[in-house]
Amino acid sequence: MQLHEKTYNRNIFHGGDLNWARNHFGSDGPTWIDVSTGINPTPYPVPDLPAKVWSRLPETAQEEALLKVAREYYSVPNSAEIVACPGTQSALQLIPSLRQKSVIAIVSPTYAEHANCWKLAGHEVIEVPSLKEVPTAVDIVVVVSPNNPTGTIADKLELLSLQKDLSTKGGWLIVDEAFMDMNPSRSATHYLPQENSLILKSFGKFFGLAGLRLGFVLGDKTIVSQIRSKLGPWAVSGIASHIGKIAFEDEIWHQSTRKNLKSDSQRLSSLLMQTGLDVIGSTDLFILITTPDASSLFTHLCISRILTRPFPERPAHIRFGLPAGDKNWQRLEAALIEWKIRR
Repeated sequence: MQLHEKTYNRNIFHGGDLNWARNHFGSDGPTWIDVSTGINPTPYPVPDLPAKVWSRLPETAQEEALLKVAREYYSVPNSAEIVACPGTQSALQLIPSLRQKSVIAIVSPTYAEHANCWKLAGHEVIEVPSLKEVPTAVDIVVVVSPNNPTGTIADKLELLSLQKDLSTKGGWLIVDEAFMDMNPSRSATHYLPQENSLILKSFGKFFGLAGLRLGFVLGDKTIVSQIRSKLGPWAVSGIASHIGKIAFEDEIWHQSTRKNLKSDSQRLSSLLMQTGLDVIGSTDLFILITTPDASSLFTHLCISRILTRPFPERPAHIRFGLPAGDKNWQRLEAALIEWKIRR
């Protein structure tokens, strides 16, 4: 099966579409293993929730408590504003509505929804290979750091230089740090001026609770206030606020999880290299490989009931997330060995 774009529905480009996999490769045999996303396979243990969390509208005090611990967790300075949203995807869709038609430079390849959202709002999008190659005649620069799928972390000095240049003409710098929880000391929150800057944070990746739909936007007070106004009341559920606050405060879990994810990432990288695959990018939540036989590898793994993340626009690349549990690790290793033998 070739990796042509028409083979996939739109959702497959984000990973996690097991329904697509079952429809194309069947649901019989062993349970499907989904390593197509960059989500922690060992999620934060959700505590028992009080009944009122389900029955009452989210209260202002509840959201304020969430934002207070989020500030501490993300090291947000007092000079910056922060707002919670129902997943950063909602922020991606909302932010373009705050600008008149503009020219947007996006460091690519990266998460495709950035370009999609700006284009849908009528803006002109230019994709550039690096921060150094951003044209001067742009109004907004978007960079994902660590990048998805390459894992590249944006250079501090380059970001500072861009922010300065953009601020002089009323432009914006937007940094998507959905995967920065594994490297918090390298976050732009520690050095990037807030004026004309926004930093996006995703709760679901590191905490493994993507279904909770919780994210944050922080930075320029005026822009963040506009985002809050656009989101309207009760944008974040009481359930998300309650669980998010507890998870943000659990420093012991943070430390042990970062250690475990790093170990598992190294294990996965070694396994892939032993299979003869070239690792070309990574975070502690996913590994990007390249091989001229990517199509056959993707298909073989699907036949083995293992879903990875293909890239129809870059057919030599496949992204692997982390398996959950020893049995899934063993199945992945066995499938890779079988493919290597048959290759």
